[in-house]
Amino acid sequence: MQNLTASTKATSSRPWYREITWPQWKVLIAAWGVWVFDAVDFLAITFVLNDIAKTFSISLEASSLLLFVTYAVRWLGGLVFGSWSDRIGRKIPILLTLTWFTAGAVLTGISWSFASLLVFRLLLGFGMAPGFSLSATMVAESWPEKYRAIGIGILDTGWGIGAIGAAVAYSFVYPEFGWRGMFFIGLIPAVILGLFIIFCVPESEVWKRNRQLKPKTRQAFRDNPAIKLFREHPRRIGYLALLMLVLCFGSWPFQGLFPTYLKGLNFDPKHVTLLTMSSAVGQVLGFFASGFIAERFGRRMGLGLMIGIGVLFVIALVYVVSNTPVAMLFAFLAGFFLVGSSGIWGTILTESLPTSVRATGVGFLYNIGVIGGGLAPYIVLTTIHAINMSVALGIAAFSLVAAIVAFILLCFVKETKGQTINNPSDH
Repeated sequence: MQNLTASTKATSSRPWYREITWPQWKVLIAAWGVWVFDAVDFLAITFVLNDIAKTFSISLEASSLLLFVTYAVRWLGGLVFGSWSDRIGRKIPILLTLTWFTAGAVLTGISWSFASLLVFRLLLGFGMAPGFSLSATMVAESWPEKYRAIGIGILDTGWGIGAIGAAVAYSFVYPEFGWRGMFFIGLIPAVILGLFIIFCVPESEVWKRNRQLKPKTRQAFRDNPAIKLFREHPRRIGYLALLMLVLCFGSWPFQGLFPTYLKGLNFDPKHVTLLTMSSAVGQVLGFFASGFIAERFGRRMGLGLMIGIGVLFVIALVYVVSNTPVAMLFAFLAGFFLVGSSGIWGTILTESLPTSVRATGVGFLYNIGVIGGGLAPYIVLTTIHAINMSVALGIAAFSLVAAIVAFILLCFVKETKGQTINNPSDH
């Protein structure tokens, strides 16, 4: 008995990361890599909206619609890929989405007209849709329950690393190869990651158990995960979709327009890179910390705290960008808290849905939400031009309003801390 007690104490005193097995780490590495390249391929365009506008002789507002076009079709891609994943497993769909959005980025770089660019961004948006949702689902289903939020938080650091990659590319690739060269940098790394997924990443054990326990039926249409999602969980889908719309909208006035705002002030590329890199580093650390914050304070309170603090730093940042040391600090903290708070989104979504429709639901909900993110830059730009508002005030005001609405919606969201997802039955 004494030996058993001693063994239990020794196990409980181990660092959390030593309790994660190598197969579980491989799942996280693969999912993280997909999210990194997803971010690089998408965020590259936020640095070159002005260049695209000049190349194709269009307005900046029109070029900002490329963000919306990419996001507008993601709900469909998330639903299609998620439904497919709930039927055939997680590995093949995530490998296809990596291939799809990498090809979409390359096609962006060779676009010959604004119309072709719109089409290629539509295709990229459809294929990149399941990048986060499938990655979060894989991590949630493989990592231990008590470390699930930490795993998904680490996964989300991939977006911040991708943001750093896009900023570095703008500093080194853009001056030599122009805006088109920005969209070729992920090609070779994506091929390497694809081979790693094929040969090293295991299929989800939770998904395989759910398939074994699922009763055989001929009602193929009714058993389609997408149909089942809306038939059995309409209320849950409704309020989670609204929450995601508001959360994504609230982070994108800062994420989508900050580089454009800096370029509009005639800062040189190195200064733009310095401030955006500061934000990106903050995002990486914020994503990582978000899992620990969610485990400490719960999902709802942790998310609310990070959003509230983050929006204050966004408001302060846009008015001090000329003071480089202070601006770097505020950019870091804005990235850490506001953008980093999205590290909790995946945990809430994966814990709120049953295994049989989890990938479908997360794919749909996350990508319905990002429509709000795609609309945010266009709405902010058109509003500030219509009423002669400064870009700084537009970013600050829209970020604050979205944060207030998010606080209200969080009051109606179920706290999911401690929610098991290993039971394939609905909860």
